[in-house]
Amino acid sequence: MYKKQAGQINIYSFITPFGGVLDKNNRWVKYADAIPWDEFERIYASKFSRLGAPAKPLRMVLGAYILKNEYNFSETRIIEELNENPYLQYFIGLNEYINKIPLSSSLIRSFTKRFSENDLNKIQQILEDIKKKLKSK
Repeated sequence: MYKKQAGQINIYSFITPFGGVLDKNNRWVKYADAIPWDEFERIYASKFSRLGAPAKPLRMVLGAYILKNEYNFSETRIIEELNENPYLQYFIGLNEYINKIPLSSSLIRSFTKRFSENDLNKIQQILEDIKKKLKSK
């Protein structure tokens, strides 16, 4: 089962451990804000039945998958990085910094099985286009 997320967060609503505000010029903030999470979420949500335990939010799982590939880390290592970095936690859609994210390495590993090859190619192309646009600015 998949429950649609209630709108996307922004940097001003993210609660940091140090009481400040995230830097809007941080590369992960810019990248997160440019990604059409809602569009990807529609594809993801269509892959679940209406019954069963709720799935993790698309932004959390896809975000962790993107970060894993960007850094070329293992699933276990990216979870360690996520636990330590508020910018990466914002990237995966958390509303506030937490010490232990609710995500497993096996979920990141199996996440792509929810998508067809065509869906994955489309998502990858959109992400590559966004990265090019951000680099050219």
